Amino acid sequence: MTRTRRWISVTVVTVAAIVIWAAEPGASAHDGHKRKNAPASAKKLKNPSTANDETVSIGRKLFTQHCAVCHGEDGKSQTDVAKAMKIKPTDLTGKEMHGITDGEIYWVITNGIKPNRMPAFKLKASNEERWQLTVYVKHLMGEHSHTGAKH
Repeated sequence: MTRTRRWISVTVVTVAAIVIWAAEPGASAHDGHKRKNAPASAKKLKNPSTANDETVSIGRKLFTQHCAVCHGEDGKSQTDVAKAMKIKPTDLTGKEMHGITDGEIYWVITNGIKPNRMPAFKLKASNEERWQLTVYVKHLMGEHSHTGAKH
């Protein structure tokens, strides 16, 4: 598929999703993670991907392809698409994300969040890619386990 066709396909799907989200009765603004989106068992999942420059780079590419349209390149969810949604995508850099484990992030990437209409990536990305996305989300949160430095 050409880059232009892929971009048009992503745009059409995104616009359709916005229309569905906007029309959903009872939808509200993002609740700042006052409720858990992953089950308690997800905390126990361990990331087999080591956080290093390579996995961050791969995760960034995957994030740009699959997540940035809603969460933004910087993870702050300040995109036009996000602004049009009644239930806002999570600001992945926000204080509400502090304390969330790799397993919880992976679970959400894998299974999505139905009330928020975040898609599940279980069939769209391999297990390894979902863990690499997890590494990148942690990077956006300011956590670099391979250097101990903040983002």
